[in-house]
Amino acid sequence: MISDFQAVRENLFPASRAAIKDWKGFPWHRDRTNRIQAYKAHSSQAIAIDVFGTLKMSTDRDRIFDAIAERVGVAPGGPWTVTLEWTDTDRLLGEPRLTQVDALAVGSAAALVIECKFTEPGGQCSQTAASRSGQRQCNGNYEDQINPGNGVRSRCALTGKSIRYWEYIPKVFELDPVVDHAPCPFRGDAYQWMRNAVLAAAIGKRRNLQAAALAAFADHPSFPTARKAIRGLMDPGLAGQGAITPISYQQIIAIACQAGRDRALWDALSGWIDHKIARAASRKSGFQEV
Repeated sequence: MISDFQAVRENLFPASRAAIKDWKGFPWHRDRTNRIQAYKAHSSQAIAIDVFGTLKMSTDRDRIFDAIAERVGVAPGGPWTVTLEWTDTDRLLGEPRLTQVDALAVGSAAALVIECKFTEPGGQCSQTAASRSGQRQCNGNYEDQINPGNGVRSRCALTGKSIRYWEYIPKVFELDPVVDHAPCPFRGDAYQWMRNAVLAAAIGKRRNLQAAALAAFADHPSFPTARKAIRGLMDPGLAGQGAITPISYQQIIAIACQAGRDRALWDALSGWIDHKIARAASRKSGFQEV
């Protein structure tokens, strides 16, 4: 019987595997039975490692990240370090669970906070979901209200829990924190993109670097995030549209082909990613992304 780690290795692009130094200790995405999910062809974590793990280990890394930085409007300049499944041990946003992003790339002048998607949409705020008792901690609007779960009055239930999103939102999205908004401007999957954008702002402030948030996605018309990227990740009426930049895996590899020297490597990665995307697109709808 094939082991979990062997199955995961076979699902990762060969040049990316060395980016995982501690296979047992790496924060793998797991299902309810605690099984690692990166063995699956449609694994979001696996495709992120394919691309950013290969970039991490490549001798072309600095050239490529300089080109990506220029593409998203921040200053180039290496050396670049890449951390997969980066965890914010400083708790910059005050979240109760340590903030984690799929990849963080840091150069001498800028940092890139990278959220990776394959076939799935962005995540939504949990505060509007009904609890077991049927209560919702937020009514879906950004307005003065009392959270029935803890009795705290605030415009945002998360602010009432000392989570610091609205310390950064006013500057990033040009929103007045004392003005009501109905519905909340970060409803639906805009919540996840906001969260990444304010994390980038917080990292930039803490490290005195320019910072940008990227939404890396597999570009195919049947994938929700790819469709959303074409229309715009955020509400078009919301300022700060450039707070998070969508960039497809195909675009990243095209940049690597142009900026890097190891053309054979990037051509091979391109074929690997194209095969994964085609395979995922051909599957019947209804599976959950992992």
